[in-house]
Amino acid sequence: MTIEAAESRRKQAADWFARLNQRRVTADDVKAFSAWRRDPENAAAYAGIEALWDTAGNLAGAPNMAALVEDARTRAAGQPRRERLVGVLKPLGAAGAALVVAAGLGWVWFLQQPVTYATEVGEQRVVVLDDGSRITLDTASSIRVRYTGERRSVSLTEGQALFDVEGDPARPFVVTAGDAEVTALGTRFDVRRLTDGARVVLIEGRVAVRDAATPERTWSLNPGQQVVTSAPQPVVASVSIPVATSWTTGRLIFEDTPVAVAVAEVNRYTRNPIEIRDGGVAANRVSGAFDAGDVDGFVAALTDLYPLEVRRAPDGRIVLAGAP
Repeated sequence: MTIEAAESRRKQAADWFARLNQRRVTADDVKAFSAWRRDPENAAAYAGIEALWDTAGNLAGAPNMAALVEDARTRAAGQPRRERLVGVLKPLGAAGAALVVAAGLGWVWFLQQPVTYATEVGEQRVVVLDDGSRITLDTASSIRVRYTGERRSVSLTEGQALFDVEGDPARPFVVTAGDAEVTALGTRFDVRRLTDGARVVLIEGRVAVRDAATPERTWSLNPGQQVVTSAPQPVVASVSIPVATSWTTGRLIFEDTPVAVAVAEVNRYTRNPIEIRDGGVAANRVSGAFDAGDVDGFVAALTDLYPLEVRRAPDGRIVLAGAP
């Protein structure tokens, strides 16, 4: 392969790396990238870009690295290109080597961060990753995605998501949510962020769950099981998959659920939440299926069941209080 051809492949690989780490990636992009990467030389070029990303990530955490990079970027802003290159290549030991690597990455490292995908209140979204894995984001949810040659990492920073993971034994798929860490190779599971931990429900396959804050606390789930890592004493328990994942079909299913818990779930899908001002009703239990976001339908059902008076607060809240 000529030098020009190798450089062309490297640029194509960098372009693909940047495109696949944008906020929105289309199905056509995924298909085109898969076809491009079938060429072994293209695959090798892409692996090289990923390796550079990992190297720069490790070097960025080294002592004084941030100051050195900032100094280099400040000096670069006022110097011609030839002088910038000479300045960067001066013998600076390990730190100088780090700057060379960072400069080689250019926009791939400095301008690209782990990609964030998010939904607004009442919105749901399906994200297709570069390996074909799919993530369904629930209302008011956010994830950060970072793929490397050795690991596929997703951080659930807020809300809930269902993961449909493509198997790749060489690259485990790891989801973190607070202190909870879920590792899977190829499986389907649901994760709900809860304060400093998560509720994990396994739908298909197997996953390993651990508490990063307490490493000896680990759990292995089978389909139809869940664990709530933030509970005082987390235990693996059976769960109804249709109920736990009903949100993915736009429905909320409650089975003997405390009214207060059901109200909290309905409120996740609206900017005009329900407020219960009747402690007795809040402790009662309710069963039923409702469209996600259909607050009026849910309120109508509650007022059919219990003697509640409905009024709208100035800020848009729906207040339910005991009827006279």
